[in-house]
This record gives sequence, structure tokens and C-alpha cells, in this order.
Amino acid sequence: MTFAHRLIRHLGLSEITDNSIGRAPFALLLSDNSRFEWTEIGLTEQRNGFSAEFAHASGLRSELRARIFGDSRAVEVSGSICNNGSRTVAGVTGCATLQLFLRAEPGWGAPKLKTWRGGMVASAFPPVDFEAVSRQLISYPSAVSARCGIDGRSSSEDLPFALLAGAGCGVAIGVEWSGTWYVDVRSDPQPGAGRGYPVRLEAGLWGIALDLCPGQTLPLPTVLLAPYTGDAADGGNALRRHIRRHVMPRLDGEEVVPMTSFNHWFAFRTAFSDALLRPAVKAAGAAGLEYFVIDAGWFPGGFPKGIGNWDEPDPERFPDGVAAFSKYVREQGMRYGTWFEPEYAHVYSSLYRKHPDWFVPVESLTRPTTYDNWMGNRTWPDFSVYAADYRMLDFGLPEVQQYWVDRISAAYADWGVRWIRWDFNHPPLYRWNATPEPGWAQINHIRGLYTVLDHLIETLPDLVIEQCAGGGHRIDLGTVRRGHTFWMNDHTSDTDTVRRLQTRLNQVLPGNYANTNLCQPRHDFTDYDYLSHSCGPFGYSGRLWEATDAQKRGYADAIKNYKGFRHLLLGDYRFELADIEDRTAREVHTWTEGGQQLVIELNGAAGPRTASVTVND
Repeated sequence: MTFAHRLIRHLGLSEITDNSIGRAPFALLLSDNSRFEWTEIGLTEQRNGFSAEFAHASGLRSELRARIFGDSRAVEVSGSICNNGSRTVAGVTGCATLQLFLRAEPGWGAPKLKTWRGGMVASAFPPVDFEAVSRQLISYPSAVSARCGIDGRSSSEDLPFALLAGAGCGVAIGVEWSGTWYVDVRSDPQPGAGRGYPVRLEAGLWGIALDLCPGQTLPLPTVLLAPYTGDAADGGNALRRHIRRHVMPRLDGEEVVPMTSFNHWFAFRTAFSDALLRPAVKAAGAAGLEYFVIDAGWFPGGFPKGIGNWDEPDPERFPDGVAAFSKYVREQGMRYGTWFEPEYAHVYSSLYRKHPDWFVPVESLTRPTTYDNWMGNRTWPDFSVYAADYRMLDFGLPEVQQYWVDRISAAYADWGVRWIRWDFNHPPLYRWNATPEPGWAQINHIRGLYTVLDHLIETLPDLVIEQCAGGGHRIDLGTVRRGHTFWMNDHTSDTDTVRRLQTRLNQVLPGNYANTNLCQPRHDFTDYDYLSHSCGPFGYSGRLWEATDAQKRGYADAIKNYKGFRHLLLGDYRFELADIEDRTAREVHTWTEGGQQLVIELNGAAGPRTASVTVND
């Protein structure tokens, strides 16, 4: 039995069969579009899965590993390709962890690929961010795909989650890579014998532009396959359940529940200090919020020109130091958090001046023509502005990894930091492309990033890591595994838009990941506003201390109410939406957890801009 046949049989979808016809279940992609012919050496059964080795006459060797999860039929596939030969394999442009040749039987129908748009910055209603798109293959040739965008952050174009769906069942797909990934489904040009629809499914890395030299090993990123029976909501819940049980990190030994927090940015931006913040701390604590987070700008030079000045806080903003302010936060019943952008620094910052050799050496950013064959006729944006004043840290360097482990550990110990927003505002692809070995620059950076985050989660178990990338530009299984929540989008000003964003992200991720803030310049909020921000973590970033006593009580009541049902946001999710373009159309969002059901209804029988929440046992 081959690896591909064993994998497809394990998925247990009666309408899908193996159609590999001797072809390998992975691929090394080359610039001349040629592909290697591999020999499968043998299949090995293991306690929690199976593996196989493959060989090529050139001396290349590969291993694929399939980890099976006993509480479902989900499988995580990973592997590597090692050059044990004497010659360099030049012009590698991508690698597919999985290249499965499938036959969809007539009962399955023409396959569909359902994907979700990435998390840009919503600028209109309804937003395109996290919007679901379903496309069906037609007669050969036909292809549909999803991929990382052209700036190199994993979800700047599409989320790395998809459903390969047929009639009444399918396979949910997730890619664990925080750079240039792809998922591709196309008609198979080698159909083989029999009836049905021959399909090739690929998932892996695109545009990595490297040479595989003798002795080097190319990692194949983890790809998740989770079979399901039912409709698209069942497919999304297969992803949610697997992530909740096997990917999502614990927080202080317990399962993460959606949190409540205050973030200073939208209320103060850069005009803040210890003294100015204290009324906000007191009001946030009285309302029942759990974390108080200082966003960008706490360091000398402010945001953004002070990025890289991480040694000490700005003495004008914190004359008594951050530790004294953090102590005041704790006295108000909250935990203190702050912001870092670890992967970049300004050229005038202390970090860059001390360690210029830690940064990717590039003076100008040119269009990365290496990737044109992947990106087609897309327009490349001009990122030259980033080249002038900012540099990207090379997280492939052990000394860079150690610096950030030490820096955040010190903030944890000295300042009492219990929440960090790990931001990533700048696009990395141009930086990687400007290096002599773009593919290795990307791979080493992301693996180094994972090393740091893994260490922090292990050694600082009660530290919340909020992943951010100028909003939701880096949402993937890699950052899901290494973060407790996401700052999902920089749009926060329109109630209906925020609700769409939170509920769309709920289609693929547990509810703790869709963090946002209620930060409109008013205080006359209603249940409609509160519940529209309650489909994920409930944050606030406004001038609450200026509200009337009645408005403060209303906000405190909303927080108390939210805490009573927030744990249910981790359960299976379904929704009903009468008209996606109508703000006043009836919406029903339902989460089911154990024997309980949470229902949030908006624009229901009571009329437009009304909302209710019900917990049914």
C-alpha cells in the first residue's frame, strides 16, 4: 500500500478514491516546470500515524509523516526533502507537502473549493475581509486556488483554510506556514481508468526561490486534512474542533476563553502618559475588564520612528517607569499588557545601531520578478518607502531569537506584562527577495519566529500572545498554534462591519481568535452595539471615564453578561443571514457547546438595530 492510498483510505470519504497511478504524494517545483519522479521505498505504521520514505536517482531523499488524531479522522501531514546527492538542485520555486491525485466518483459531483478572503483593512460595507468564496471545477482544464498575497504575509490575500467539497461531504484543509503558501485544486490531465472526476490537490509553499545544495534539507510545512460529512458549516466546524483540541495553546494550563481588554490606541493614539492613562485604567477596572494594554508608542521616539528602542520606556510618558504603572493596573483588578513589533526596527533605533548585522541587508526594494510565474498579471505595489527607514530582523539568527526571548521574558518579570501584542506591520517578501537566497531567508525567518514563540508559550504559560500584522494579515495555523488571539482587523469604527468580520472568522476559527475593540467616539451604546462586538473577545478602546454614571453601568452590565456566555463561543458555529448587503437584515448566530446553545439574534422581530442573546440548555 502506498502513502497516498493509505492517507485517502484513512480519510474515509466513500466518494473519493486514490488516482495517483504511481505518482508521488508530494512535489518539488522547479523554475522550468519540470518535476522529479520519485520511488516510494516503503510505508511504516506508527502508534499515532504512518510515514513513508521516497528516493530519487540524483540522491534526493524525502520523508512524509502523517499524524492521525484519535478523536476524529483528521490528519496532519508534514515532511522534508534532503539532498543526499553530490549536485545542487537549482531553481526550486516551491514545494508541495501534499500532491494528491484523487478521483471524485459520480455521486460526489464536480468538486468545489471554498476559501476565505484574507484580513486586509475593511473600508466598506459589506467588507470583503474574511468573505467566503466557493468555486466549482468545470470540464478540463479547470483550476481554483487560494494563496498568500504579494507582500509575503500569510493572510494578506486569502486565509490558509479551505474546503474541498462535494455532495454532502468533503475535506477541510489548513496550511501551517506564516509566509508564502498555496492550495490548488485542478482537473487532473492524467485521468486514468474509470468514471468520475479526476482531480489533483496540492498544498505547500510557492515562490520560495532557492537552490537545494548537497547536505541541505528543505522542510515541508504541515498541512491539515479534516474530513467531514454535511455542509460547509460542518466543514468549518471540523477545522474549529481540531484547532481547539490540538492546535490552540493553553493559557496558564487552562483552555483559552475569549478575553476582555482595554487597548489605549484608539482613545489616545500617541498623546498619552502615565497620568493621562490612569483615569482610563480606573474606569476599565470598574467595568470589569481583565487586561489593560498599552499599544504602540511607549518607547523613546514614539510610533513609528521609535520602533527598535526596546530597552527602556519613554521617560516623558512614564516618569516613574512602567513597573509603577503596571502596579496601578493590577491594583484596579486587571493585568498589564503592551505592544512590540519584534521583526522590524527603524534605522535610528538603538537596536539597529547596536546590531546592524542582525538585520536583512537591503538598501532598496525592487519588484521580485522571481515570483512573476506565480502571481500572473497582479500589480506589484511600491514598497520602496519601507526601504528608506526600516530594516527587517533576521529571525533565522540564533542571537536574534535569544534577544527576543530575553526581552519579553524581562518585560514579564520586571513590568508584570501578561499580554503582548506581537505586531508585524511591514511586508517581508521584498526583503527576502533582495537577499542572495530568498527562499532560505523566508524559511529560516519563519522557523526562527516559531522557535521564539514556542519558547515563550512554554516558559511564560500565563502570558497572552495576541498575534497582529497590521490587522489580520498573518492568520494561519502557525500563528494560531503560537497565539491565544488575533487582532483581526484594523477597522473598528462601524458596528455592522465589525460584526461581519467576527462572525466570518468564526467560520474557521474558535471564537477566542476574533479580537476587536468597541471604540466609537460615543457612549450611548445599546445591546445591538454590545452584541455585535461579542462574537469574539470583547475589547474596548474609548474614553470610558468621560461617560455618565448610567452609561458606565450599562457598559459594566454588558461585560458581566458577556462573561456569562463567552465560553460557548468555542463551540460549533452556524449562522443565518437573510441578505449579506442589508445592514438591517435578520441575522442569527448560533454556537453549540455540550448541552448548551448560545444564540445571538440581530434585526429580529423587534425591528432593525435590535439584538438579543439567549442561552438554551
